[in-house]
Amino acid sequence: MKIFRTWTFKWWEVGILKICLISLGLILGFYFSQYLNSLILLWWAIFVVTTNYFIIKMFTDK
Repeated sequence: MKIFRTWTFKWWEVGILKICLISLGLILGFYFSQYLNSLILLWWAIFVVTTNYFIIKMFTDK
C-alpha cells in the first residue's frame, strides 16, 4: 500500500472535493454556531490575512 504516492485529479474532481469540504464547513458551522460566533473577529482576521497574501502573491510572482 503506497500512502505517499503522487495524486493527479481532473478539474471536475477538485470541484467535487471543494464542494464536499465547503459542505462539511457549513455543517460544522451550524452545529457549533454559538461557539464560532464568539470568535468572529478571529475568522475575519484569518480571511483578511490569507486574502492579502494571495493577492500580493498573484501580482508579485512571475
